[in-house]
Amino acid sequence: MKKVVYSVTRSGKFESKLTGIGFITESDLVIACMSKNGKPYIRIFEDCVKNCHPITGRENEYRGAHYEIREIEVQTANSSGDDTFSTSST
Repeated sequence: MKKVVYSVTRSGKFESKLTGIGFITESDLVIACMSKNGKPYIRIFEDCVKNCHPITGRENEYRGAHYEIREIEVQTANSSGDDTFSTSST
């Protein structure tokens, strides 16, 4: 693993930015995070290294885009009282 300085921006309805020191493997970015409850955990951005390319004019700096799609299944009751499942992507 190689130690790196990272910056990850999450875009959407509310933008947030994570910055710090992490590690990259051949394909993944591994960072240490802290939950809202104060508990530490490890976050892995899988296959994000392959999307990076060198920035011209800046030595040892790379940029790339990584998209994470999550599918959520929700159980709801319809008008007849039967349960139905719907899936949405975020």
